[in-house]
Amino acid sequence: MAKKNKIKPLPAQFINAFYENKFRENLFVIKAGGKVAEDPRALDNLLANIRELTVHGIKVVLIYGHGGLVDRAVEERGVGVKRKDGRRVTDKATLDIIRHMVGGALSLQVYESMYRNDLEGVSLNAIPADWMRAVLRPKKPVDFGFVGDVLEVYKRPIARMLKGTNFIACPCLTMCEDGMLVNINADTIATELAIGTKAHKLIFLSDTDGVEVKGKTAFILTSKQIAQYIKDGTVTGGMKVKMENCLRALEGGVKRIHLMNGLREDALYKEIYESVSPGTMVLPDAEQQNYLNEVEVQKLIEART
Repeated sequence: MAKKNKIKPLPAQFINAFYENKFRENLFVIKAGGKVAEDPRALDNLLANIRELTVHGIKVVLIYGHGGLVDRAVEERGVGVKRKDGRRVTDKATLDIIRHMVGGALSLQVYESMYRNDLEGVSLNAIPADWMRAVLRPKKPVDFGFVGDVLEVYKRPIARMLKGTNFIACPCLTMCEDGMLVNINADTIATELAIGTKAHKLIFLSDTDGVEVKGKTAFILTSKQIAQYIKDGTVTGGMKVKMENCLRALEGGVKRIHLMNGLREDALYKEIYESVSPGTMVLPDAEQQNYLNEVEVQKLIEART
């Protein structure tokens, strides 16, 4: 009986060349939820993964939230947590706490983690005012306080900064056009930046394994499915806000949105460099087959390594 030819593994330099060719000069906008950004171990792991991306020529803008950190601080100081439809209500006392805890302590925590993980880049304590046009949200029908809305994103100043570095980190604070510091939902900022910069990927990192549908984490969700799940109440609260942002991003031209658990070790690396991960891929209906084809190609490469 003739022996079957054993498939020879591909050399490491071929694998590296494949991914560099696929992703070099791409821009990924990543949003890290508060539970990821506040956890030193998870933050170190995330920034180590981001360093791997930047080494392969990928440009990354990281926007991080502050959910639990600020929740604990406002409770300890007797201010109390206020939310409406999954969004934080930011009164003057809450904004002062966010200014101190997020613009100060948390941004320095990100800076320190960059140093520990040898990640070259820029850590800012607020989003530069020339990156976007932000306005204070109208007081009616709900008064959210010092919360802003993004009306427009300016690609040129962002691209100019990214010419000098492959990594920029910012919390979800910025100045609105009347010179007032405002808090903006981090998912919303990441979404608007991804649309405005025509990012290749929008990535949401939280403490869950993606989007749960009927008790299971969905592998793929399309724009039609998202619209239906919002309408029928399958997604509610904070996940509803995230799905609304995903739908807006898809409508704005973003073709790949990843949702994953940022508390899992090497979650970002595995999502980008492995064919199947525990997260959820969100994409336009027309892109579903293209994505499935990409998965099969990656599987073939993995089988040869």
